[in-house]
Amino acid sequence: AWGIVGEGLTEEDARALAKALIEAGVPCAVGAQSALATLPEVEEASAFDELPLDPVLIAAAALTITQTTTTKLRAGPGTGHNIASAAVMMATGLPIKVGGRKRAVEKEVRTDRLVFYADLLYTSPARRIRIAASGFDFSCLGARMLFQAQANLKVLLGDLVSASPEAVLNHGTRVLLEGRPIRTMGYASLGDLEREERWLLTLRRSRR
Repeated sequence: AWGIVGEGLTEEDARALAKALIEAGVPCAVGAQSALATLPEVEEASAFDELPLDPVLIAAAALTITQTTTTKLRAGPGTGHNIASAAVMMATGLPIKVGGRKRAVEKEVRTDRLVFYADLLYTSPARRIRIAASGFDFSCLGARMLFQAQANLKVLLGDLVSASPEAVLNHGTRVLLEGRPIRTMGYASLGDLEREERWLLTLRRSRR
């Protein structure tokens, strides 16, 4: 559940759920709904100079985007029809086509594309700045800039983590920086990333 198992529960239901989780070996806590952190509106960043220093949370995620395109093809007689036409020609001497004329056929093509995002969250004032790796200018990396958005994001996040050692890192950032398989991130949508961010900010606030 990306950290937040339930919201809007009665205290009785929340404590019963917590008891079941603890008995199953899953540490958890119960708190008021108002104790859950909220997220500022997203600000899109396209270059390094748009990123303030000292984020309190660095959160990355990889998502699989499926795109469907429709193309129109001209479909004519198949191989079987062509053989039949040739047989008729040999038998009768007449150029009779079997299978009809060409016709327009629509074909759907599905392609999967892996996209990477990183959210940088700040306090005082509260801000959430998002990097969409495919549209970000990584020229700030200089000679370290590579030819792949994923690799460039990894280098950039490494720099941000080094410059902000107190920042909380989410699961996706750790997977990326540690070089683990991207499929182990497990995010199905940006909603998953945002839910995890709320959880981590709540933990950070409660520990402070």
